[in-house]
Order: sequence, then structure tokens, then C-alpha cells
Amino acid sequence: MLARESSAVAAADARPDFLVRLGVLLPCSEQDVKEAYLAKVKHAHPDAGGDQEQFVVLQTDFERALEYCKFHSGRRRWLAESIERYIEQQQVVGEVEQRGGRCTLEHIEWLKQEVGEDFAQVLDTIAGIRFAGPKVDDGHIDYLVSRRALLDTLHWLDLSNSQITNQGLLKLAAFANLRKIDLRGTRISNAGMQLEKSLPKLEWLGLSGTAVNWFGRFRLKRRRPDLQFG
Repeated sequence: MLARESSAVAAADARPDFLVRLGVLLPCSEQDVKEAYLAKVKHAHPDAGGDQEQFVVLQTDFERALEYCKFHSGRRRWLAESIERYIEQQQVVGEVEQRGGRCTLEHIEWLKQEVGEDFAQVLDTIAGIRFAGPKVDDGHIDYLVSRRALLDTLHWLDLSNSQITNQGLLKLAAFANLRKIDLRGTRISNAGMQLEKSLPKLEWLGLSGTAVNWFGRFRLKRRRPDLQFG
């Protein structure tokens, strides 16, 4: 119901849904967005009693609103920077595929109206990476960390049935936007679950077939009641 109401309001005043939810009016600046976000996050953060799902929505709206402001404040410069990033990102996609993985891209829907559908593809971001199977080890994690500047939009990671270790897993703290990590069938144990402390947006962990025992899951659930296991 709330989403439909937000869409109706956005359609009426030409604001994207994420600006409506943040309560930001047009025209707006990056500072306006940051101030609106800080005002809401005080109550929305799970540590302050907020709902984890709503907090994730707020974080996503904040990221999109910043991108929106950057685009409208300097369209030509923003597009030039986006093209440069796209070229570098395509190199990452190619390198991931060479290493036996696969990337999933996410589209920025509101940009299709601004720059056209064909050009909007240049602005796609890497939302997920699948590095699964027995040939995947800590070296693959090291590679991702080395490219973290281009993977700041990474939301999910599939590392199932791989050879990664607890030490390798903990390096994923570099990706604060991760929401889902599939570790099913890997060699990780309770020690690797310290990673959760570095990932505030984490919603789901695939742990079946790992060495994470009932006590490890109990401690995780105690710290993060909304965290789901697979």
C-alpha cells in the first residue's frame, strides 16, 4: 500500500519514488539528501529499534538519491565519469568470467527517461557475483577485494561449494553493501561468522553444509534477529 501511495505522489510531482520516501523536494542537492537521510536513520537503524527491512530500503533510497543529484548537478561530467566507470566495470565482468564466475547487472530505471534506454545500459552496476564450485578459493576473494572500488554496488555473492576459508571470508568486510551471501557447502566455521559485524545490511546467509554449528547460528541470531539462514 505504501509503495503504491509513494508511486502516485511521485507521478504527480515528477519525483522518483526514492526522493518521495526520503521526503526530499525538487530541486534538491546532495546536501539535502544527506540531511534527510540522517534525520531518518536515527530512528530507522536496527540498533535504534528500527525495522531491518525498512533500514535496507532507506539505505538503497539514499544511494539512488545521491546518484540522482550528481546526475542533475553536472550531467555532462557525470555521464563522462559513468562511461569511464562502465569501461572499467566491463573489464571486471570479463575477468570474473575468465575465473569461472558470472556477474549479474542491475539497471537504474529512472535514468531511461533521462538519457534513453540504449545509453542507460552504460550505467548498469554489478549487483551480484557467482563464484561457486571447488575451483574457487581465497584467491578469488583477494581478487574481488582488489577491485572493490568498482564493486561498491555489490549486493549478493554466491560462494557455494567453494574452497574458501574463514580467513578469506573475513576479507568480505570490504563490501559493506552485501545483503546476501551463499556459503552452502563451503569449509567455513563459527570463526568466519565474525564477518557479520562488518556487514550492517546483511539479510541472508546460506550456511547448510558448512561447519557453522547450532551455537554459531544461535549467536548470530541473538545479535541479528532478522538475519535469515539457508
